[in-house]
Amino acid sequence: MVLLKSAKSHQQKLNKICLMITTLIVFLTMSAVSVNAKKTIQQKFEAKEAYVMDAKTGQVLYQKNGNHKRPIASLSKLMTLYLTKKAIDNHQITWDQKVPVDSELRKMSKSYEVGGFRIKRSKEYTVRDLYKAALIASSNPSAIALGKLVGGGNNTEFIKMMNEQAHAWGLDATFVSSSGLDNTDLGKYHYRVPHTSSKAQNMVSAKAISTVAAKVLAEFPSITKWSKQPSMKVGNQVLVNSNRLLPGSAFYHKSTHVDGLKTGFTVNAGLCITVTYWHDGRHLIATIIDSNTLYTSMNKLIKAVNQKYKPTKVALKAHTFSIDGHKLLANPEDSEAVIWQRNGTDSSHVINYAPVKTPLPITKGQTVGNAIVKLADNSSTATVPMNATTSVKKKPAKVKKATHKESLFKRIFGFVGGIFGGIYHLFVDFVKFMTP
Repeated sequence: MVLLKSAKSHQQKLNKICLMITTLIVFLTMSAVSVNAKKTIQQKFEAKEAYVMDAKTGQVLYQKNGNHKRPIASLSKLMTLYLTKKAIDNHQITWDQKVPVDSELRKMSKSYEVGGFRIKRSKEYTVRDLYKAALIASSNPSAIALGKLVGGGNNTEFIKMMNEQAHAWGLDATFVSSSGLDNTDLGKYHYRVPHTSSKAQNMVSAKAISTVAAKVLAEFPSITKWSKQPSMKVGNQVLVNSNRLLPGSAFYHKSTHVDGLKTGFTVNAGLCITVTYWHDGRHLIATIIDSNTLYTSMNKLIKAVNQKYKPTKVALKAHTFSIDGHKLLANPEDSEAVIWQRNGTDSSHVINYAPVKTPLPITKGQTVGNAIVKLADNSSTATVPMNATTSVKKKPAKVKKATHKESLFKRIFGFVGGIFGGIYHLFVDFVKFMTP
């Protein structure tokens, strides 16, 4: 009897131990599942559209719905900033020039929703002041004022310039606003472009605005000295940079080397950002449009691209292009192209040379074609401009020369015509004389 009780007690203890072990295993399993689930959620990349490219060669390293036109909010200001800097370089305006700001824009600057930088009636602002305000604080009235200045005092004319520039670059983009605000907001301040709908907004793809960012960097390389600043003072106002990927900000990662460029948000566009960053000595551009985890997703996107690609150098040579019947030698802008290669793939490549439609005359140093480098196992390409080594004058207009036979006939008919003309005039004079 004692033995039975002892065995029973021993069995109960054993069952308890088994139960505890089973419970522990289940708990650990559930914990592991939970951790993996959290990792999966954290690693999930959230964005409606995304695009990553080399700033100089245009090579695409990643894209998700990159050609899909959609609202891009204040990323639109990149085109305004480009055209403003271009006008400065063309000596149409200057950095220190005072910018007219009307009462509607001053009123807009006071708005918590669409202002961003308080423009005071008692103060004058230079192009440099408003450029920084539009770039760093995403000031809508500052961007509009700059656009009006570049457009000769006409907002509608500047919007036309934005669309013409996009077309010249071959971008599928439609602009109705220099700031990125929708017409629902612009209409309140009488800045709605005529013949556009009450709800019209800029419609631009991630690829297109990334390309605009590349043009900004090419036109104004030192813009990153401003865009990488977490804050900056203009007058007695502090401009706070909303790019949270910069040093000192919550989502800053030392490994990403982000130094710009522009953020944006509207209800229709969602959270947007175009960044410039460095990797292996190259400047890259990454755009994310409409993401609820904007900065986390951008960090993960940059990290994934950096881990997947490495730069490969390809030597380039001079090439002869045929332009309007002229053989023209062109040198590559860089002696070698840098193309991004996926890790573990074949580095063999093909180089093609494509002429650019360029009418005469051509000046020395002008781009007349492109060297296009393509890796054997990659559909994306890197493009390097080819520049003319000499100038070519425009052909003079051809003047048709009369043949000897044509000239002889003209002289004969002229002589005969002169005789008959003389006879006619004599006859007319004789009739007049005989008429009483």
